[in-house]
Amino acid sequence: MRKPNQLNWSETMKTALKTLLAANILSFILSLVYAFVPGQTLYWNVFGIFLILTLTGNILASLPEGHKRRLDIVYLSLSSLGLFAVMLLNTLASSIPTHTTSISIVSGLFILALTLTGALLARSALPPYTRRFSMRGGTYFQTKKSKISRLFRRTISVLLAAGLLIGLIMAFFMLVPVSIGVAEVILSQYSLFYLLIFSSTAVLFIKISGFKSGSVLRNGVLILGAALYVAFAVPTVLIPSMLAGAEQSYTAAFGDIGSDFDDLTAFRQQPLSLPDYFFGVRTEEYELDEDVLYYAGTEGVDEGLELRYDVYTPLEEAEDLPGERAVLIRIHGGGWNTGGRGFQNVAQFNKYFASQGYIVFDVEYGLNNKNRLSDLSPVAEEVSGEFSIDDMVRHLGIFLTHLADSQDVYGADIDSVFLSGGSAGGHLANAVALGLTSGAYTDVLDERINISGIIPLYPANGLAGFQEITGEEELVDPALLVDENSPPALVYHGDTDRIVSLDVSRKFEQTYLNNGNTDFALIQAPYGEHVSDLYFPGYYSQMLVYYMERFMYEHR
Repeated sequence: MRKPNQLNWSETMKTALKTLLAANILSFILSLVYAFVPGQTLYWNVFGIFLILTLTGNILASLPEGHKRRLDIVYLSLSSLGLFAVMLLNTLASSIPTHTTSISIVSGLFILALTLTGALLARSALPPYTRRFSMRGGTYFQTKKSKISRLFRRTISVLLAAGLLIGLIMAFFMLVPVSIGVAEVILSQYSLFYLLIFSSTAVLFIKISGFKSGSVLRNGVLILGAALYVAFAVPTVLIPSMLAGAEQSYTAAFGDIGSDFDDLTAFRQQPLSLPDYFFGVRTEEYELDEDVLYYAGTEGVDEGLELRYDVYTPLEEAEDLPGERAVLIRIHGGGWNTGGRGFQNVAQFNKYFASQGYIVFDVEYGLNNKNRLSDLSPVAEEVSGEFSIDDMVRHLGIFLTHLADSQDVYGADIDSVFLSGGSAGGHLANAVALGLTSGAYTDVLDERINISGIIPLYPANGLAGFQEITGEEELVDPALLVDENSPPALVYHGDTDRIVSLDVSRKFEQTYLNNGNTDFALIQAPYGEHVSDLYFPGYYSQMLVYYMERFMYEHR
């Protein structure tokens, strides 16, 4: 006969498993509904939290010893490898210029598979246990009927242990201010995936390796899995304070958003949608014209130079969209010596704003050929040379003239032009915009273009010298061109960016204020590293888009 406390524990477990079964079924249904009727309301965010808790509960449900089940292994494998695939597929779907919807159907199927498998897992754990694949001890892979060799099992265990070590290293560098170069791009913006991936990996490691109950190794792996879950949850926990800080910064510069945008259904209704993080952010239809040549150099340093752009335009019947064919010029980053258009320039920003009615130009400029990571970042010879910052600004000035001359081709409104870019691209956006509005460089920057605003992302103002790239002092550090009439600026920067320090943007903001210009909002991302806008469905990018669309609508 079972003791009373054992009976109570059994009843508690049955209740928990029944609740988890219901949660998985509800998550499956709501995921299907969201696939066809997405939304950005508070209620859908509640569903996002509910989905995270359900997926976490599934991991916990697969942990107990006793009767081991194939479903444990299936679910944990799907949770670790499957969610990693979702992360990659969503990134690819948003980054490919020609992928119109920016949604990965396969990612959605993975989420549905997780909730369906989770429901089966919870159901099979409930008594009677006839659905379980019982054994006398050890793991499923240690039964006599298993066809998987011991060598293969050990190989899988080593790979899982290596995965946990990688997770530990990633968590450390995410939380501790130590530079790891461009590798920081893959950290905090994906952290909501990592907390599920690495906790699943920890439990799967225990299942595969067959650690005995109560052993030091088993408990150590459990503690590591829990620690990784908590560590990667930190950026997510800070979301409310991040959104509050962004709202405060924006309204201090440009006034209360209020209800001015309530009727604009094309706009994001919330600065964050948790379901979008998993299912992706949709874009409406747009047209794309790629590889348009705007300049071919024939002499001097420009000899052999060929510069092109891609242009994203709204459909003809979309004249009533918020953008009203205003222009957004996007300038890629890459340390002034790498990078490029399209896939390398977070193309979903281009797709998203084109579908909102903007004419979006993704523009090349001449890249310096020094200090380049040639093996990792190949650059076409026709865009490479001994170009200074002055040359790059001049090249972008040539594009502005091309835009002014051919505005009718695309129906572009050159009286309302915004410049944006990340890192080196953010610096060049500042240099071009402020060089033009200050009147100091109108010899190379076409005055027919009216700059309505600048949106630099983690701009590398004043840092070109670290790459041994020279130029006019005011173009290397465009903050020197700021005056009381400088265009409104919406700046985004992660506060743990180790490549371009947040202090650069703070100095830029202070320069605006020192010149009596308060049209400057600095949107900060807690634990946001360099290029933390890469994952477009991520919470950083969603927040950025929310304020970008309002900023451009107010100032176009």
